[in-house]
Amino acid sequence: MSKEFFIGMDVGSTTVKAVVVDRDADAIVWQDYQRHDTKQPEKALEFLRRFEAEIEGFDPEAARVFITGSGGSNIARFIGAKFVQEVNAVSLAVEKLYPSCGSVIELGGQDAKIIIFKEDPETGRKKKIPSMNDKCAGGTGAVIDKINAKLRIPPEELCNMGYKGLKLHPVAGKCGVFAETDINGLQKMGVPPDELMASLFEAIVMQNLSVLTRGNTLRPEVLLLGGPNTYIRGMRDCWKHNIPKIWEERNFPLPEGVPPEDLIKTPDNAQYFAAIGAVEFGKCEDDSAGRYAGWRQLEWYITTGRDLEKQLKGGGSGLVKSKEELDAFLARYRHKKFTPARFEPGQVVEGFIGIDGGSTSTKAVLLSAGKERAVLAKAYQLSKGNPIEDTMEIFAKLRQQIEEQGGRLEVLGVGTTGYAKDILKDVIGADAAVVETVAHTQAGLHFYQDIDVICDIGGQDIKIIILKNGRVKDFKLNTQCSAGNGYFLQSTAQGFGYPVEQFAEVAFGAQSFPQFGYGCAVFMQSDIVDFQRQGWQPNEIMAGLCNVLPKNVWLYVSQIPNLAAIGRRFLLQGGTQYNLAAVKAQVDFIESRFKGKDARPEIIVHEHCGEAGAIGAALEAGRQWDNGRQTTFIGLDAVGRISYKTTRSEATRCYFCKNKCLRTFIDVKASVLSENAYRPASSKVPLEEGAQRLIIATCEKGTVEDVAEMRSIKGNLDKVRAANPNFAEIAAKAVFRIPDAPLVADEPPKVRWTPSQKRRAALMERRRQLRIGIPRVLNMYSQTPLFTGYFVSLGIQAENIVFSDYTTEALYKEGAKRGAIDPCFPSKLGIPHVHNLMYVHHAKKPLDLIFFPMIDCLTTDLQHVQASRSCPTVAATPAAVKAAFTKEGDLFAEKGLRFVDTFVNVSKPDLFERQMWEAFRDILGLSPEENARAVREGYKALDHYNNAVLRKHAREVLDQLEREDRLGIVLLGRPYHNDPGINHEILDEFQKLGYPVFTQDSLPIDDDILWRLFGDEVAAGEIPHPMAITDVWKNSYSENTSRKIWAAKYVARHPNLVALEMSNFKCGHDAPIYTVVEEIVEHSGTPYFCFKDIDENKPSGSIKIRVETISYFLKRYREDLIASRRKRDSIDRRLKEYEARLRKQLLRERLARLEGAFQDGALPVIHVPVGALASPPEAGVGVSSPCG
Repeated sequence: MSKEFFIGMDVGSTTVKAVVVDRDADAIVWQDYQRHDTKQPEKALEFLRRFEAEIEGFDPEAARVFITGSGGSNIARFIGAKFVQEVNAVSLAVEKLYPSCGSVIELGGQDAKIIIFKEDPETGRKKKIPSMNDKCAGGTGAVIDKINAKLRIPPEELCNMGYKGLKLHPVAGKCGVFAETDINGLQKMGVPPDELMASLFEAIVMQNLSVLTRGNTLRPEVLLLGGPNTYIRGMRDCWKHNIPKIWEERNFPLPEGVPPEDLIKTPDNAQYFAAIGAVEFGKCEDDSAGRYAGWRQLEWYITTGRDLEKQLKGGGSGLVKSKEELDAFLARYRHKKFTPARFEPGQVVEGFIGIDGGSTSTKAVLLSAGKERAVLAKAYQLSKGNPIEDTMEIFAKLRQQIEEQGGRLEVLGVGTTGYAKDILKDVIGADAAVVETVAHTQAGLHFYQDIDVICDIGGQDIKIIILKNGRVKDFKLNTQCSAGNGYFLQSTAQGFGYPVEQFAEVAFGAQSFPQFGYGCAVFMQSDIVDFQRQGWQPNEIMAGLCNVLPKNVWLYVSQIPNLAAIGRRFLLQGGTQYNLAAVKAQVDFIESRFKGKDARPEIIVHEHCGEAGAIGAALEAGRQWDNGRQTTFIGLDAVGRISYKTTRSEATRCYFCKNKCLRTFIDVKASVLSENAYRPASSKVPLEEGAQRLIIATCEKGTVEDVAEMRSIKGNLDKVRAANPNFAEIAAKAVFRIPDAPLVADEPPKVRWTPSQKRRAALMERRRQLRIGIPRVLNMYSQTPLFTGYFVSLGIQAENIVFSDYTTEALYKEGAKRGAIDPCFPSKLGIPHVHNLMYVHHAKKPLDLIFFPMIDCLTTDLQHVQASRSCPTVAATPAAVKAAFTKEGDLFAEKGLRFVDTFVNVSKPDLFERQMWEAFRDILGLSPEENARAVREGYKALDHYNNAVLRKHAREVLDQLEREDRLGIVLLGRPYHNDPGINHEILDEFQKLGYPVFTQDSLPIDDDILWRLFGDEVAAGEIPHPMAITDVWKNSYSENTSRKIWAAKYVARHPNLVALEMSNFKCGHDAPIYTVVEEIVEHSGTPYFCFKDIDENKPSGSIKIRVETISYFLKRYREDLIASRRKRDSIDRRLKEYEARLRKQLLRERLARLEGAFQDGALPVIHVPVGALASPPEAGVGVSSPCG
């Protein structure tokens, strides 16, 4: 009789794992774990053939096979396997091999699972609480793979990378693309690879602990399963560091005498648990289940069946439908080979050099000194990770092109752009450091006239620049997501074994392609795996990626579906445009968006598309030279002799504020120092003689080492801030300032006969000692004075009203692990802020209660709206917070705290009065009368905050802007965007640049200004009131949504204000009004800028680019504003002069008629001196009438 074997297979997104178990011995006789490199069926076939050949006595007819994993259900059809759900498989393996296990954390290639085995206290039976990630691969092994490939760390080195003792940096865990963006930025700042990977491990662990635990506490023992947990030491160390902190905070009972770290284990065969669990599942199945059918059907599927399936499912018909179409396209768009200029021996070549230090490559151009600024030479190389080294090499390449012909290069000016622009400007003494968006705009307009839209797709950046009359009207940047960029196309081609130069040729060869859904790059990576499983070939997948690229650019990143609305002439720039397959897809997409329109688009590819940024930088250097500026460039010889040393250690840490950020020092030595050379008065890091120091820091104060220099910088910044108030910052502080409300409480009853009288008297006397904690979150940023005024007027002492700290990364991380849901970032902050009150403030000095009301309706100044409701997610957050802290026992009760989350409607004072009475009558011993008086005082405090504190000051600033022809920025956001931890201090950056920042609530609503802005529309009957939005938004139920729309109308009508919209990732109320707000502002010709999808991650690099770009455009807009005002003043002056001349002429004619009458003898002659006619006569003065 043949031996019976059970086969367990786990076909995952990146690997195939298999075990073969001898049923009689219940032992594993064969096992393997291998990456399938996107070829799941082929690797599974290889395993089947191998163990049939390698296992002695293996009889296929006596074998049974059970399969799990993302690719398992597809393969199961051809080998007779029964599919097992992954969570069930893992659970069964754990229950058999580790019955004492309390929790499982499994990380796979593109999935993450947490299973908690919770014991029922009544029955003693364990129930499973499973949780898996959704289709997003953030927080999984795929993210580690992607970033490890970028950092080029060998696999064996990655496995040995640590976590303990390494400096951690902020990295997004929820999205692989966001994580990659953060890693890119940190790498450019000089952070070493071991710290980058440790930071990534931390991000992945914290993401899974805060989301997948769903607020549950992991039970010991914890098993770490899956490839990343098995093979990467740093991942294991990170789990062992973070999980015990949760146990300690929650006072979770642990076995005595066992170190908490020892309760977290990576068992033998951790990578095989799903496969082992599939076998365990099979043992409980009927003998007919999972009968192994051999591997020949799977082989047929690979060679034939997959293609048949693919044909049935269909797809695109290829990027080109015929050879004629391809030939016509290539004739129009094939890139002309660049021919460098020729020079005579001994010729002096004068010109301007532009350097673009990009994220993946460095580009340089040499422009001629003549007015045409022709491209004489250009150079390109992939970035080696150090911008100084890249620049030295690129200068040498340019110089060589001139000198090998016998010429001599004389540089008249140098401009820099790209992420490294500021470093390079300081090192080589460049004349200009130009923000990338501006450089690309200048390059486009220099070569092509009447361009409406520039679409620049680079390695990691996408820029859409919309122009009108040769000036920038608006721009879009991919703030964080890299969907649709060139790097993704390049890395995919290389993964298939094709150099990027062959991409177009390969993609054009595809007769059809799969249809990718546009969106996140990590999702598309998952689609690639799935399409390969279906049989799509590399060239077809590459064509499909080209096809979806313009959808990502225009529909996902830029969110501009109606291309005809932004212009007709499109200019394509950026290195990705060298890929003609990508260009073909863009041309087809743009043309398709004009179908049914009156106009047809004209699409041009920049002849120097990859070097556009460098050209723009060189043009700026040339413009400055034309204006008489002498170059500060240190010279070609000096550049060639630059030496440098980079230091990033504890010695470079900045101590000028509590953040204590680590800085990077770059000590540069050149034969000629740039004018920007900096030598610290003293330093912990010695500086060689003749060297200059560049400091890469997170703020201005960190750019120096000397305290006196820092104080000088801070003093200058303080002056700028004082002259340009930031009302978001002012409001964030003022709203939590305790109001000076009068005491309106009843006197304690003197007669205390009954128990109720005694109880009320005791409660009233206790008010002075009662300590109330209030979380500094959500709509408390607009409504807090109402509640604090109420409490103070009832006798609660101001010092006993305690607020949680302002949002910081540390505060968020400390409390976020209790979250059971994954809403928007502001709502997620509810739990961390209550955690801060409980574990920080309550620990310092005990609180009696935490007050976190569910605010359903808000107060409103708007007119003719349907309602003034709060966002339902925001309103319900206190209930979610309560659930989080009472899920595994009432932590409020354990700490002697009361949690008050009363439901209130502050838009209706009478109803609010009843709701507060119900909530606090038994806590404060209230009478209905004093409750009513306290509510009135609360509303007075709120009115004082809104009008006397915010709007009065804002009116003074706005009036000053009008007098000085200056600009102010209006934050179009929600009240909690005043929180510096949510707005990521972006508003501070604009304040430093000299722009006052207004909030929606601070906009003055005095009658004179409202009627000046809206009076004509009211008079015309377009709106019933200046505070109405009925003309643009009918569904006015949400107060904060309606306020944003009204503020957009206000900005659109005021020439000194520009809009800056902020919105959070997953904000369901903002999504429907994005277009409404944008169109309101843009319709008036006013600039509109935005920061959308803000979350806990702070992408400093992207923020910096956007702020610099917005600043540039605001300067140009102000120039237009001043020019318009001067033109108006000139017209007014000429009108007055004309009026004066006309009056003189009329007066002379009148006098002439009178003189004629006198000469006829009708009247006596009156002689008028000529000087009396110098100005129009005033009433009662000058020429008298003939009648005296």
